[in-house]
Amino acid sequence: MKLEGIPRIAALGLAAFAAALAPPRLDAQQDHTGKLIRRIEIRGLTRRSQDELRHHLGRKVRLGAPFDPEAVSDATKNLWMTGYFSRVGDPIVDDFEDGVEVVFPVDEKDRVMSLRFIVEDTSTKRPSIRLKRIRDAISTKAGRGLSPYALQMDAQQIVQVYRDEGYIFAEARHTLQEREDGAHITFTIKEGPRVRIHDIVFTGNRTASSSTLRGLMATKQKDWFFGFFHSGFYNREELGRDIDKVKEYYKSLGFFDVLVAIDGVEFYDENSRMRIRIIVEEGPRYTFTGYTLKGNKVFPSSTLLDLTQAAAGKPFSAQLMEEDRAEILKYYKDRAYIYAKVTPFPVFPERGTTVQVRFNIEEDHEIYIDHVNIRGNIKTQDRVIRRELEFYPGEKVNWYKLQKSRSNLARLRIFRDVDYEFVPSTPDAPNRNDIIVKIEEEATGRLLLGFGVTSGFGVIGNFAVTKRNFDFTDLPDSIYDIPDSFTGAGQTLNIVLQPGTRRSLYQFSFTEPYLFETRNSLTLAGSSIKIIRRDYDEDRLSLRPSLSHALDFDRDLVFTVGMRAEEIEISDIDRDAAPDVFDVEGHTTVIATSARLSYDKVLVEPLEGAYSGHAEWIAFEWAGYPLGGDVDFNKLEGSLSLYYPIYTHEKGRLHHVISLFSKFGIIEGQRKSRESVPIFERFFLGGPNTVRGFRFRGLGPHFKKDALGGEAAFYGNVEYSFPLFQKFIRGVLFFDYGNLAVEPSVFEVDEMRYAVGAGLRMNFPFLGQPLPIGLYFGDALKKEDFDRTKTFLVTIGTPF
Repeated sequence: MKLEGIPRIAALGLAAFAAALAPPRLDAQQDHTGKLIRRIEIRGLTRRSQDELRHHLGRKVRLGAPFDPEAVSDATKNLWMTGYFSRVGDPIVDDFEDGVEVVFPVDEKDRVMSLRFIVEDTSTKRPSIRLKRIRDAISTKAGRGLSPYALQMDAQQIVQVYRDEGYIFAEARHTLQEREDGAHITFTIKEGPRVRIHDIVFTGNRTASSSTLRGLMATKQKDWFFGFFHSGFYNREELGRDIDKVKEYYKSLGFFDVLVAIDGVEFYDENSRMRIRIIVEEGPRYTFTGYTLKGNKVFPSSTLLDLTQAAAGKPFSAQLMEEDRAEILKYYKDRAYIYAKVTPFPVFPERGTTVQVRFNIEEDHEIYIDHVNIRGNIKTQDRVIRRELEFYPGEKVNWYKLQKSRSNLARLRIFRDVDYEFVPSTPDAPNRNDIIVKIEEEATGRLLLGFGVTSGFGVIGNFAVTKRNFDFTDLPDSIYDIPDSFTGAGQTLNIVLQPGTRRSLYQFSFTEPYLFETRNSLTLAGSSIKIIRRDYDEDRLSLRPSLSHALDFDRDLVFTVGMRAEEIEISDIDRDAAPDVFDVEGHTTVIATSARLSYDKVLVEPLEGAYSGHAEWIAFEWAGYPLGGDVDFNKLEGSLSLYYPIYTHEKGRLHHVISLFSKFGIIEGQRKSRESVPIFERFFLGGPNTVRGFRFRGLGPHFKKDALGGEAAFYGNVEYSFPLFQKFIRGVLFFDYGNLAVEPSVFEVDEMRYAVGAGLRMNFPFLGQPLPIGLYFGDALKKEDFDRTKTFLVTIGTPF
């Protein structure tokens, strides 16, 4: 093999590579098979000892072992793989005493004794990038063998490290000094200026704005905040991927002949800034001419095409096409064809700028449920999970029931995730599947210690014990079993101690969701709360038992009856307090009974919250004769919630949601006088959980700075929420509205207040349970003179 004209380093590299691939010749060794190895030598060592390298030969190549040609061949490869040698020759096997000797001839590489890095275009001569990162990126290490080929590759790798950090003009070279003790290597680096992208310019884009196209790209200009969010560094490979993204975006709009290319790159400010120019030739926009279906035998084309929305004669839209594909697929899955596939295929005519889409449909079989198995529930009893499922063995698979069951389990807030797996029950019955409900449990108990600052209540301490998967019959066998005891029955126990500067709350509640394994649920709740208001103190001691029944024909329709026994004390009243406060000074007993009808079809995703469906409820509370107590009133309340997912990604687990919420309340004293409705029973608005942009209780009539509340209230919001970081952080844009009236007869829609704003919702898993936190910035668009507004509001611990 001739190597003339090839640089010496490259020639050495090729020779070493060829030597590594060539198997050792063992033909002459076959006669020695089975003889005992009496001597082993690695010949040619100058820097390393025999003992240091013998363990690389393997167990079968050792003194006293039978000679095995394959083992010796493997030992030769192992020596080469150490990287210590530039050549490992064919082993030499000769007779020795009553056995054989094995000699491995080697040419040892120089050992790398030192590595230096010098930057020639800075005064410090030190790299701008951390030395550890550079050392980790290269294969040449001090103390290891020298590889000329690796040195060449390491110089290129150093350049790449610099270019990843924006030094796109970086250069690197190496110098090698061979001394008696080994090789000393110096990498000399020319860094050049650090370049940031300060402008990305599009030309030729008529349909899509430049800001829209820049938003598609991972390549970004340096942001205004010192490059904290977008550094603005240039990466050639990333820019190439971005060009493809822009092309795909245009094709999704019907520009199938689009051309997108880099038109040029300009450097200025001593090469520290760059401008990227991208040219777009959109070409014609193709017109959609309609859908055709292929492969559908169960459902007629007319039925499936009626599900679609894209209209023939309009510009092609990939988003509409995907929505129509998903709607057809959902139609199949809702009718038990869970393995159905719907694949779009664009069809272009030989001439013209039109496109037709053919949906290729693979229907497969209707699937019936054979068995329902539960997996992953270590602590939770099977019955707790099964009673939330909407599907049963023997039924056809219904996709909506699967979603609803998943939502039911998510509402329990004791599972981190819920998923399904379909497994054929028998090979002879392809239309029968077992459903495996895969559960990932949360830590079922939470002990929360801490303090915080809230809008409306000042500084509060917090000691809370929450057990969402409680079982009072699961007693511990010993003190060591307590952490894993009282678990598995799906009951909820909540104990809260919250001493605070302006509000102190002590609360206990216990809920059995399926009393005696029926559709009845029992809740026992009691609380003591002390609130230091601006001009008076309010103490409330209450007991609130309730019993609910889910109707048999629809478990989401629930009827609840309850009772409230409450003792309220108003004390420490300032002389300038509102007359309404003096009217209720001292102790007041409230005994009331209530009835509530609720219908909840909302689908919930763990940690994310509600994303689809609707919920309504209406409740009536009656206090007074013949129940006893000191006050007589009738209270009517109700609400409506709608959730509509406008976009879904990450396999249906992340949702962009538009929601609408409205709530009303009316309270009326039975003696038809304002004094018969005490101030502590009225409605109040304002704050993070009602109308944002207003202080807590800041909306409505006031006496000086004290809120008086109202006997009629109506409020709600329109929200757009979207994921910012997985399920844990969501952005919110909101429009809130609300109004209070002194009494129902004077309620005026014209006096409605409005606010707009944005915020963040964070639902981090904290000590085994999700901890909801809301941060909102709101601006009151319309308000009255007596209202009190507030821009920034916080809520902690209130589910969204």
